[in-house]
Amino acid sequence: MNDTGSINVRMLTGAAIADSLNDVATLRLDIFREYPYLYQGRREDELDYLGEYTKAPDACIILADDGSAVIGAATGMPLVHEDAQLRGAFADTPFPLDGIYYVGELLLCPAYRERGLGQKLLARLENHIRALGAYDRLTCATVERPDGHPLRPSDFIPITRFLARTGFSRLSGVTTSFTWRETDGEKRDHPMQFWIKELN
Repeated sequence: MNDTGSINVRMLTGAAIADSLNDVATLRLDIFREYPYLYQGRREDELDYLGEYTKAPDACIILADDGSAVIGAATGMPLVHEDAQLRGAFADTPFPLDGIYYVGELLLCPAYRERGLGQKLLARLENHIRALGAYDRLTCATVERPDGHPLRPSDFIPITRFLARTGFSRLSGVTTSFTWRETDGEKRDHPMQFWIKELN
């Protein structure tokens, strides 16, 4: 059993983010291979994507390490600086884009899950966003998979349980889709469902 009390959590913004990109790319490549993403990524694509965090105003990356390796991360940036597919999903909603902060990832190595560390990372992110004073909502998107998916592990715990427990609500009808190569080598379209949380 890993002691989360010995975990160091630190916030990175601006140019300081650059030094963390390899670590976050490794987490993404490892963790997103798991169900439900089943993502077969390439490091060069990950580094290109993550490089946007060094450029976007108010973007941040929070790292968690156990003294020898990075074992978790949370990432976020204002929705107005995110991909057009993410921004476009909010076109028919009453929420102004410039008041929404997008949570890109909340990643934890398997041995550190279900110990409260995810809540700690999210709370640190929320405190940072509130301190910026420009955003009143958080949003994130989760991949939708059928309950009977053949690769769904018997002990799978959906991230939606964590989101509901930490104050997020499902945004009915607010969706997008992304295409990526799965671990079997095939490219597929993946529906993504948005969730939202009021910060005030």
